[in-house]
Amino acid sequence: MTETNVFSARHLAEAYQFLNRHGAQAKVLRRAGTDLMVLYNSGSALPAALLDIWRVDELRGISDEGAHLKIGALATYTEIISNAHTRAYAPALIAASRTIGAIQIQNRGTLGGNIANGSPAGDSLPVLARV
Repeated sequence: MTETNVFSARHLAEAYQFLNRHGAQAKVLRRAGTDLMVLYNSGSALPAALLDIWRVDELRGISDEGAHLKIGALATYTEIISNAHTRAYAPALIAASRTIGAIQIQNRGTLGGNIANGSPAGDSLPVLARV
């Protein structure tokens, strides 16, 4: 079994440095890691390098930017469902977020993870493509 190098970044600059150092060998872990667990349980080898970005506050939050909403990559589905800005301006995104997994996945799964994964089952993708 090969060893996996895991790094938990606190700031975007640290994350970028790690990615520059490990290149294509690195996989970004957004905390839920649901797809990574499927890979691991299937017997596939884990990536050589894992970057945990869960503590990078620059990737959090949902805010009204005037002409658009800014939704951080680490916004969980629960945050999207309960946020006043998404309730006012993105009801379709809320509806899609409610269909993603069970409550446990909604509490840990992120919009950025859903987008970055590129899964055909990416429930948020059609809503975002429409905007």
